[in-house]
Parts: sequence; structure tokens; C-alpha cells
Amino acid sequence: MPRFQTLRGMRDFLPEDLQKRRQIENTIRSLFKLYGYEEIATPIIESMQLLTAKAGDEIRHRMYSFPDLGKREVALRPEMTASVARLVVNHLRYSPKPLRLGYVSNCFRYDEPQQGRYREFWQGGFELFGSTRPEADAETLIIADQLMRILGFQNYEIKVSHIGILRAVLEQEGVDERTQNEALLFMDRGEYENLIALVQDYVSEECINVSRQLFDIRTDDVNKALDRGRKLLQNYEKALQSLENLGSIINILRDSEADIPLTINLGFGRGLEYYTGMVFEVFVPDLGIALNGGGRYDRLIEVFGGEPTPAVGCAPGIDRIVLAMEKKRLFKEETRGPKVLVIPLEDELQGQALRVAEKLRKKGFRTEVEVTGRGLKKALSFASNAKYTHAVIVGLRELSRDSATVRNLARNEQTEVKIDTIQDQLERD
Repeated sequence: MPRFQTLRGMRDFLPEDLQKRRQIENTIRSLFKLYGYEEIATPIIESMQLLTAKAGDEIRHRMYSFPDLGKREVALRPEMTASVARLVVNHLRYSPKPLRLGYVSNCFRYDEPQQGRYREFWQGGFELFGSTRPEADAETLIIADQLMRILGFQNYEIKVSHIGILRAVLEQEGVDERTQNEALLFMDRGEYENLIALVQDYVSEECINVSRQLFDIRTDDVNKALDRGRKLLQNYEKALQSLENLGSIINILRDSEADIPLTINLGFGRGLEYYTGMVFEVFVPDLGIALNGGGRYDRLIEVFGGEPTPAVGCAPGIDRIVLAMEKKRLFKEETRGPKVLVIPLEDELQGQALRVAEKLRKKGFRTEVEVTGRGLKKALSFASNAKYTHAVIVGLRELSRDSATVRNLARNEQTEVKIDTIQDQLERD
């Protein structure tokens, strides 16, 4: 039994694990390029004041927080949006808008580890600053959809709602912002009765009835959902405006012929306090966890000291996407070229072996040199077991002819080849 293990909720990544993560990261970065998002990076550690400003109680209680040696209260970032907003305020506040910023980063939360949930996790991110218009929200949903399609998913659902609807209903009833935040946290968890219990002493019976019926609107029939919502909200003007904003986003998607598998779910919320408008999450059947999520947050830049700047974005969960792709068997076997082991037959030929290896590396071949002093028989056995495709054997007799022996390990065949033409032999094999 090893003396030390990884901490609970943390993981080591073996090469094959990291390869899967990199495939998703590379796909996210390809979408940065296609949609015009410039990649940024921020520190892993931020001030507690920044991270708790609009995080929500759920995340506040799960941060890795501590005083540093300067006695400042700091924390490992639990998500990225606050850090990106700070970066915009500090460095890009006067830049032309809109700004499209992207990232691939790790975050930390002291969550209970379970399927697809770890205490260190990786996110991609697409953040668009400077537009209040529904086409910006539509762009975010299209990016979320395109990511799923490019990765090979065929059966998935994008669940959409609008935080502004419930906020406006409660605000019209005189419910303060702090209680609204608590209510939205209950909605995020699907604890509707707890939500009603929280506000029932402050709101009208009509409000409770409207809220209960709103929570029941869950359908992929968009027109039906919007019509039902309009009838329920006829006495709540600002809430109705939020519903119409959601309708505008969906109409733009229809006109774009994006064919996104949307489900309207007005009982759905997200636990972060900074959301102000459209919110969404992406699900695949039989997994039960969101692979991507995001929404509109129009007041965060202002909270951090910047000018009022509307924003919308999303954060694909890379670990969860890996899990879903494994379950759906969407990872394709990577086709690689030759993997070569150069074996010197004598100790004094190590320098010559390195010379041959460097020639092959310059031609783009993955090449390693036998460095443990194994004899030829053991070195070839190791190469076969470690899935090398070829061995290049460097001996004195062959070197006198400026040659080496190239052995195809799959076919168990070998031939003497001029050193300058080894690459041709590898390509033919």
C-alpha cells in the first residue's frame, strides 16, 4: 500500500486520461477561434472578497479559503466568472465592446465527491461582454450546442429558463434581494416547497399560485410554454418582460435554423447569485448531471467597480463531458504514427544512438533511446510489450556502412537501412 494517496476529491491523470481531457480542451479552443473568443488566464488564488461578492451561499460554504502569510483572506477559485469579470474591470474596461473572452481552467470546491463531481475540476468558458441584446444569448446557446455536436453527442437536451421571471415576481411582491437569492437557491435544488415556505409570509396568494404553476412549465413545445407563461404573468409586468426576452432569444435561434434541442423549464434556476437573465444547462440521458451551463449576468462588472456592462456566458464542465463521452463510447482510438525505440548494441554507441534518434525526431517521429543498459533480447521484449512499432538497432558493423537495422515489431521482420533513409522505411511500414 503506497504511503501517500491523493486527497479525497482530487485525482492523478494518467496519460490516457489526460489525452481524453486534452481532446475536449482542444475542441473548446477550436470554438474560441471559430466564434472570435480570445483566450485568457487568471490566478488560481483570488481574494475572498471578490469570490464571495456574488457567488451564492452554496459556493461560499464550499470554498478552499485560508489566510495567506500576509494575513489576507484568500481562496482557490470555485468558478471562473468572477475572476474574468475582475480581469475585465482591471485591464479591459475601456476596450471596444463587445468583448469575447475564453478560458480553460481548473477550479476548486469542497463538494462531496460523486459521479462527475470532484473537488478539483476543469472548465472551459465563453464570456461575452457588452451586449444586452438577445442575439448575444442566442450565440451562447449555439456555442453550447455546437460543442456537443462536434464531440459526437446525438441525444442531449438544453434546458432553458430565465432568472428574471421569478426575481421580478418576488420583487413586485416586496421581497428583498437577499430573500430572492435564497429562493433561487431552493429553485436550483428543485426544492419548491421550501421556496414557497420561505416567501409565503411576505407574498400574496396569487404570487404563490403563479409561482407553483410556473414551476410546472417544462416542455419542448416552446410556443405552448410561452403562451402559458404569458397568461400566468399578466399581472406581473417586469416578469412578463423577462419571459418575452426569453421568447426573443428562442425566435432568433429559430430564424438561424440552429435546430437546438431546447426544453423550456421555468422551474429551473442556477445557484450563483450573479445571474440576471436567461440561464441554461446541457444534459444527456441517464447521466443526471449538467455537462455545460451558463446564462446572463448584467450587473457583475458593476459590482466589481466597473461601468455597467451586460454579459452572458457559459462554462462547459470538462470532467463531466469526459464521463459522458466514456459512457456513450464517443472517444475514438487515436491513430498514431510509428513509435520507435533506438537500441545501441554497445555502451560506447550511446552517442551514435542519440544521433540517430535526433534525426528521426526532426522528421516528426516519436523516438526514444534505450537508456537502461538492457541487452538486445530484453530491449526488444520491452519494446514489444510497451507497444513500440519499430526498433532501430545501432551496431558497430552497420555503422561502418552508415546504416542501422530497422525491425518491424508487429511483423517480426528486420532489414538493414541507410541511416539517412530510415524515415522512408518507417513510412513504408
